[in-house]
Amino acid sequence: MCVRVTSGGRLFLLFSFIVYGSYPASGADLVSSDVPVPPNVEKAPLLLEFSPHFSGFVEVNSALGKAHFDDDPAKTSGWGLRGVANLPIGERFNVQLDGRFENLKLEDLADQTIAFGAHTYYRKPDRFALGLYGQYERITSETLALGPKEIAVGLEGAVFLSQSTVLGQIGVEAAQLEGEDASKLNGLIGARYYQTDNLRFDLDAGFERLMNEDTVRKTYSVSMAANYRLSSQPITAFGGYRFRSSSPATDDLPAGDTTSHGIMAGFRYHFGSTSLKDEERNGPLWTAAPYLNY
Repeated sequence: MCVRVTSGGRLFLLFSFIVYGSYPASGADLVSSDVPVPPNVEKAPLLLEFSPHFSGFVEVNSALGKAHFDDDPAKTSGWGLRGVANLPIGERFNVQLDGRFENLKLEDLADQTIAFGAHTYYRKPDRFALGLYGQYERITSETLALGPKEIAVGLEGAVFLSQSTVLGQIGVEAAQLEGEDASKLNGLIGARYYQTDNLRFDLDAGFERLMNEDTVRKTYSVSMAANYRLSSQPITAFGGYRFRSSSPATDDLPAGDTTSHGIMAGFRYHFGSTSLKDEERNGPLWTAAPYLNY
C-alpha cells in the first residue's frame, strides 16, 4: 500500500517537473512552433474602407408665389419632401444619395416630380471638393411642355473658406419638348456664409438652356435663404425667396415669356452631424441638380 503511494507520488513529481519544472519556456516554444497562429485579420488592408460617419437629413418644404405667362398672372403653391444621405469611403472619397418628391400647383393644374440623384466626389474638408453627379427625374406634367423624364450628368466642385463656401455645378440633360427629344445645358453657382456654425445664409444663381432641332429656351433663377439649426436638437428651420424667368430664343414655341417668384420655408431633421457647418464639411454637401424648382 505504501509502495503504491510512493510510486504514484514519484510519477506525479516527475510529471510536475516536466510541465512546471526548470524548462517551462522550452515547452511553450514547442507548443507555439507546432500550432500555426492565424494572421490578424483586423490589420489586413481593405480595398474600400467605409467610414462609420454616415450622415444626412430629411426635409419637408412648402412654397407660395405667383407666375406670369405672357403677362397673365396665376397663383402657384407647392410642397416637397427630400431625403439625403452621405457615406465617406476611406478618408477623402464620398458618395451622396438624393431622393426628392415635389407637388406644384398652378391655379387648378398640378405637377408631380420624382427625382433620384447620386454624387461621387473627393473632398478635403478644409480646402475643396470635386466630383461627378447623375440624376433621374420623372415629371407628371399638366402645366409644362417638358417630360415625362429627364436624365442629367455633370461636374460639381466647391471651395471651402473659414466662414464661407463657394460651389458650382454644370451638366447636360436628355429631355423632351412638345413630345420631341431635346437636350439641356444647365449650371449653378452658389455661396454659403456662416454667421455661426448653426446660422447660414445661402445665395444661388441657376441657368438652363433647352434645345431641340427648331427651338431654344433659356431659363434663369435666383434664390436666397437663411438656415438656423437648434443647438440642442438636430432640427433646422429655413426660409427664403426664389425668382425664375424663362423665355424662348425663337418664336417657334407656343408658350412665350414666363416668370415666377415666391417664398419658401421648411424644416430639416439631421442625423450624423453636430452643426450645419460640420454637415457641409463632413456630410452631405451638394444640392439637387438642377436647382430650379417653384
